[in-house]
This record gives sequence, structure tokens and C-alpha cells, in this order.
Amino acid sequence: MKKILLVLALFAFGASVASAQKVRVMSYNVHNCIGIDGVKSYKRCADVIKDAQPDIVAIQEVDSMSRRNNVYVLGEMAKHAGYHAYYHRTIPYKGGSYGIGVLSKKEALSVDFHPLPCRREPRGLLVVEFQKYYLLATHLSLVEADRLTSVEIIKDVVSKLDKPAFIAGDMNARPTSKPMKAFKKYAQVLNDENKFTIRADNPRACIDYVLGANGKFKVLKDRVIYDTYASDHLPLYVDVKVGKAKKSKK
Repeated sequence: MKKILLVLALFAFGASVASAQKVRVMSYNVHNCIGIDGVKSYKRCADVIKDAQPDIVAIQEVDSMSRRNNVYVLGEMAKHAGYHAYYHRTIPYKGGSYGIGVLSKKEALSVDFHPLPCRREPRGLLVVEFQKYYLLATHLSLVEADRLTSVEIIKDVVSKLDKPAFIAGDMNARPTSKPMKAFKKYAQVLNDENKFTIRADNPRACIDYVLGANGKFKVLKDRVIYDTYASDHLPLYVDVKVGKAKKSKK
């Protein structure tokens, strides 16, 4: 009987390990690929991503076919780094657009977009579905009241998903702020909040995050990449073992 129980326990453990997977998730506010030295280089930002080799990346502050670039910036980054690109405009800008995006090693199953409130400039949530998880990429408002409303909108989006979800982006909020406290009621911050991301040449605050919701998450590694001036933000990534979504209580 004891042998049978041991075999069953080992089987259950093996099944649990098999159901979990390791994912490297990055968030990067690329500042339209304009570095703190004033140099504009899509290749430089793409090289940061290529070197880090994340599975998925949430990208903020990126142009598409505006007069200041005349190219699809996210597409150029994707080609150089070898990723798939998913982009959504948040505002029209100089004959083109300005918005947020996702880069991924694997092709997405679906892409959706939800507008978020902002009194100064429209914001949004880009929801990209993969086989075993979602990436929700965003760049929240500079106005705290809008950020608080956005956190609740994101909560509602997450509640309708049937897989674990990563929420990543520039939240424009420090770890002890009201918006981040609201996030923490339904999501787990996966990056180390004591590792700062802004400004790149003298980082003194954490406002960029990767969070996990609707699943079980174990952080294996987290890193802020300090050795780059490619943007005014430093990119960060986390290696996470993620399990199946928790069943909702009815």
C-alpha cells in the first residue's frame, strides 16, 4: 500500500512539473528607440532584446509611419531581433501613429485591444494570446485617478481569461502607490521592485513591472539590464515558472 501511495505521489509531482513551464517575460519602454544620448537606433533597442532572449516582450512608446520616422518601428525591431510583432495605436501622431506593442518568439493565437482612460493622452491594453498564457501589455496614464480606473479595467479583462496572464509595462507608478496596491489585490508583482528602471543613466525609481495573474507563478530569476543607454528606461525581465490558471470560485 505504501509503495502504491509513493508511486501515486511521484506521478502527481511529475504531472505538476510537466504542467508548469518556464517563461522569460520582458518589459521595455523604448522611448521610440531614442537613447539618453539622443541617438535614435532601432537596432540598438533590438539588440538589447536579442541578447536577453525573452519569450515575450511588452513594448511601450513606439511609432509607426510617423513623419519623424517614416517606418514601422516595431516591425524593424522585430526583423532585426527575429521576433513576431503585434502593434496597436493609442494616438495618431505626425501622419502616423504612436502606441504599444508586443514582440514574441512564437506566433500569437489572437490579439485584442482595450482602450484605457487618460486625461492627457489615450492609453490602451494590448491582449495577446499564446498557447498556455496571455501577455497584457500596457502603458498607464500619468494621472493617478486614470491609473486606478485602468487597474480595475485590467482586472475585469483578466477575470474573463482562461489561462495565466502576464501584465507588463510602464505603469507610471511606484511600488507603494495606490495603483500598485490595487494591482496587488489580484496580481503578483514578479520583478524586484527595489531594482530601478528610470532614468537609464541614473535609475532611482521602479515604474516598470511584470505581474502575474490568474495562475501560479514562481520567480526563478529577475533582472534589470543596467548596461544600456538605448532608451530613457532600463528594460527588465523575469524568468517565471507558470502553472495553470486557478479555478474561479462560484
